[in-house]
Amino acid sequence: MKLVIVVGLAAFALGIFHSAGEEKQWFVDRNLVYERGSALSEAYLKKHAPEFSKKLETIIPWVVRIEVRHSYVKNGYSSNHGTGIILKGGRVLTAKHLLNENAKEGKKMILLTTTAGRVLPAEVMNEGERDWTILRITGKEDQKAAMKSPVVTGKVTSTKMVAFLGYPARLGLDEEGKVKSFHKGDESKGIAASQLSPLLVVATISNPEAMSLKPEAGFPPVGGMSGGPILNAEGKVIGVQNSVSKTTEDATGKVLYYTINATPTHGVVGDR
Repeated sequence: MKLVIVVGLAAFALGIFHSAGEEKQWFVDRNLVYERGSALSEAYLKKHAPEFSKKLETIIPWVVRIEVRHSYVKNGYSSNHGTGIILKGGRVLTAKHLLNENAKEGKKMILLTTTAGRVLPAEVMNEGERDWTILRITGKEDQKAAMKSPVVTGKVTSTKMVAFLGYPARLGLDEEGKVKSFHKGDESKGIAASQLSPLLVVATISNPEAMSLKPEAGFPPVGGMSGGPILNAEGKVIGVQNSVSKTTEDATGKVLYYTINATPTHGVVGDR
């Protein structure tokens, strides 16, 4: 599923273009977080790294939305929501805190939803000391399909531009590039889950050792994007997102600066 550019005249109306000769403003205000951010990131890549943009088209189908159901009570349960990616060999990489945050001891159910709307049950295979986890898809047929993933992990390359993919706040992109709410569907009633692609943020690596990223285009990462893959220009996963740091203006509370914090994939067990 391709990333779709939807900037056009609507972006012009939002005032995100400057006069001729001036640098384009690629990073949208937090109040426009879902409106044009992903499209701007794609436009940025097409201008500055077209081959990278094309590479992402083969990666996106392997990004999954993750729901972790936990803290079961008589009439319900709580859920954590995040993002992961299916690696070569069929394993799924995500952030460890996604499974454990605010979760009581006891039963947990992990459900993955692909960009094609297929819901896959999964279980924990390996948990790292740092903020990463490898999941195993439990269904045999689903395992076989996941084995076809071409996605591998890698190290930071000489180019510092990276792409970060994730599903913010239960949202995603439809085939026209419009932001839509995710619906989990109902298999018993023949209602399929939403077929939505993840949103994109383009960043540069400001600290390779700590895996700190400075957003260059797109929108501020928010809840639900935890565990989303950080990809280098070769299309290799070099980290998973674990948090966002921000600096605000004291007087107004306006966000001035964002940093994406990630866990490097170097040393992850089960990623091959």
